[in-house]
Amino acid sequence: MLLKVCLNGARAATDHPRLPILPEALARDAAACHAAGAGAFHVHPRAAHGGESLDAADIGVAVSAIRHACPGVPVGVSTGAWIAPELTARHARVASWKALSAETRPDFASVNLSEPGWESIADALLDAGIGVEAGVWFPEDVPRLTAWPRAAECLRILVETQSSQPEAACQEARTLVDLLRATRLTPPLLVHGSEGGAWAVLGWARRHGFDMRIGLEDTLTLPDDQRAEDNAALVAAAVRSLRGQ
Repeated sequence: MLLKVCLNGARAATDHPRLPILPEALARDAAACHAAGAGAFHVHPRAAHGGESLDAADIGVAVSAIRHACPGVPVGVSTGAWIAPELTARHARVASWKALSAETRPDFASVNLSEPGWESIADALLDAGIGVEAGVWFPEDVPRLTAWPRAAECLRILVETQSSQPEAACQEARTLVDLLRATRLTPPLLVHGSEGGAWAVLGWARRHGFDMRIGLEDTLTLPDDQRAEDNAALVAAAVRSLRGQ
């Protein structure tokens, strides 16, 4: 099972004193998380002004910094519509990643199927040689995915629960997984939650043999509700959970 760490997400630097924003901080955090047991990284690169960016230069600098710190460990990014709301501009930025070198190009990127125009973003990623993580948030996302001609080319499918309530989040995971299992799609599933649902969903995913995710993007707290010192502390807690400790 894969344990991916989501290092920063859309959070502001003020949300946590150890939230990594700059490439150097992302690299240090990635190295500590890999040492703690993370097998892949998901990051939201930033522009010079600190806001999230899809510009090739910002993507490349962040990915390169992490690669130097953790050679051979897959690095992924977001294509969230909120980063560049106008679809044509967002598509152009993602398509421009094709020109990045192997060192600076992401291995994969997440695409939210609830966002209009997601197919064109996913197509641009595949055409650039970048793996697609199809983000399934709601039941209606499943038929959207199965209707896409290139669905079988996905690197993995992200089952991303929305509730911050543990029981409700786990029920969302069950519903989405059951719907996906009823399709003929074969990419692996990574199941994760957020905020109050993060640890419950991680435990559910572990018990059912799915890939998992944890990090400051998803939660700022440890399983005992204490504030996590940093991403590495969250990864270490997840690894202990995997070992039944």
